[in-house]
Amino acid sequence: MDYPLPRLNRTRRAGLLAAVAVYPLSRLAGTLPRPTLDRALLSGATMGVAYQSTAALAGSLTGLAALVPGSDRTRAARVALVSGSAAAAAVVVSTRIRERARVDAERGERQPVTTAIIGAVSEVVALAAGATALVSLADAIGSELPDAIRPTHPAVVMLGIVAAGAALGVAGRDHRFLNLLALPEPAGSASEEPDFQRGASLPIAAARSAGVAAATVALISLESWGAESLGGWISGDREPGLLAEIGGHAIIAAGIAAAGLAGFGFYSSRVKVQERMLEDAYAAVPDRSGVSGGPDSAYDFGDLGREGRRFVAQAYSGIELVRLLDAPAGDPVRAFVPVSQLTGNSEQDAHQLVAEIERLGGFRKNTIVLCAPTGDGYVSYVHTETVEILTAGDCTNIAVQYASLPSALAFPKREKYAAAFAVYAKAIARRARELNPNARLMIFGESLGSIVALDSLGPDHVAAFNTLGYDGGLYCGVPIFSKTDQALRPNDPAVPVSGGLQYVYGRDDAANAVPGHLNLTHPTDPVAVADPSILVRHPVDYWGRPHGVYIPVVTFLVHLFDVKNAMNLRPGEFTPSLGHDYRYETAMAVARAYDLPMHDEELTETALRERELAWSVRRLLSKRLDDARDTALLKLRSWGVDPDTLSERFNISPESIPDWLRTPEHLIDSHEDYLG
Repeated sequence: MDYPLPRLNRTRRAGLLAAVAVYPLSRLAGTLPRPTLDRALLSGATMGVAYQSTAALAGSLTGLAALVPGSDRTRAARVALVSGSAAAAAVVVSTRIRERARVDAERGERQPVTTAIIGAVSEVVALAAGATALVSLADAIGSELPDAIRPTHPAVVMLGIVAAGAALGVAGRDHRFLNLLALPEPAGSASEEPDFQRGASLPIAAARSAGVAAATVALISLESWGAESLGGWISGDREPGLLAEIGGHAIIAAGIAAAGLAGFGFYSSRVKVQERMLEDAYAAVPDRSGVSGGPDSAYDFGDLGREGRRFVAQAYSGIELVRLLDAPAGDPVRAFVPVSQLTGNSEQDAHQLVAEIERLGGFRKNTIVLCAPTGDGYVSYVHTETVEILTAGDCTNIAVQYASLPSALAFPKREKYAAAFAVYAKAIARRARELNPNARLMIFGESLGSIVALDSLGPDHVAAFNTLGYDGGLYCGVPIFSKTDQALRPNDPAVPVSGGLQYVYGRDDAANAVPGHLNLTHPTDPVAVADPSILVRHPVDYWGRPHGVYIPVVTFLVHLFDVKNAMNLRPGEFTPSLGHDYRYETAMAVARAYDLPMHDEELTETALRERELAWSVRRLLSKRLDDARDTALLKLRSWGVDPDTLSERFNISPESIPDWLRTPEHLIDSHEDYLG
């Protein structure tokens, strides 16, 4: 059938058939639930890739067929034969590679990346060539049908393609076909049998995904058109050659990169403004000794940054601990060195860190914990508050901020941060031995912070820190990219200790641990098993064993969205999590790793939950007030009104002006900076 309608040419019909066929498989479930938008994005992106790759192959083969004389039917049959042969060959190659992957998995080994790439490309080619063959065969057969029964209306053709694609997709969800795509689950694995994401009704979900797929294809087509136009400009020819077109793609890529850098710069500047504007919940300068930003500190409270202010503002006071524990308690110490105060010389920075701890009286405490923050400087408040409760304030929590960016952006410099962390740890240990030999030293890190802490002294981490005088450590949600974890992580869930590091996977495991160094990571935590190579090969479970279903593109996107959704949590609720939330286990793990007595577990857990909820409420109210103040100030300044002159200029009683509109000078300056 050689349709005269350009919108339904063979290339587009083949792409549509492939996109509809892969849609059901794009609903493959991951470790965590996916919100509606994520489901649509994942399915749409998969459909877009399937459409574009198939359309490219179908267009190439159709163009080649047109070079050889013959009727439309002959050309269609020729394309069907060539694409069908290519699909059959690709199926043979991919099947053999999958069989090899199964053999490797039975030995607990993972398929080499180069082999996996061949297999993944073969499967994409099989899909594209198969769809092209079916559409071309339909054209060849349809051209012989009488006009009366020959479908020509675009709606009829579209429905036929969708129906055929849907039938293929439904067949693809059959458990027998899935078994061909899956590896057997290893013994003791935390993974589940393949399932599909539940959500909206099929028509609604399909419509959302089709919208995303259309946008994806439109963007790809726009980029191709732009590259071709730029290639013509480069070569001075309306039909640019291959090199000129590659140059066009390179220019577009450079433009996207430049836009990304500009966006990142704007984001960073916006974060800095928000740090000064949107943190009234932590705006009260500490008036007690023992915390950075307080009267004994070398740093001003405003210099600590958002996470630094949070870290010190959320410290318990001795009075609060006495009230909570109904027993004697003291003021705990919290020392924080912000990234703005670092010199870049680790030895000098360690010297000022030790000096700050001394000023705050940190070495007089008998439990001292050096914490490795996440990329933006965050330290788990559940951890630090637990230490303060269990020691009745006889503790010092220390953190040095090495960046002020989300962990994903700070991640590339993790080795540099780890090297600096080692210098800090050694300096603290030396000074502690001099001032308080009885002090017990501990290490803590979560997420990116766990990489920084674990990789600071290499795979002999436990022995090295024990030699320095550290008694234990806790590392939560360790990503697979930690070199120390890669060297030590057991390949069997029955192995509880490796290199002196205890591996615990939940609260019960933590409760049975012995004092020392604990790696607390959920086997189903997407961050702990995330691996870019799943773009072309089967994922591995926490213990490095290949398992589960692998579908090119789909499996990678499923894991990507799992990572994005790994920290969905509700303030004040600590429940067992499959993701990157470790609040439920942290208190117990702290007690065991640091060998601290938990006399009343219920009291401790209740206090942690209530305190988290209280601070969340403060932050919410603070942000809402800041939003209101921001809007009011913007409007006043657009009218040419100075907010400081409201009372005098308009004869308004000062008492009637809301407190939240009386903005401190440094916040007014930040508004001016933001307005530019």
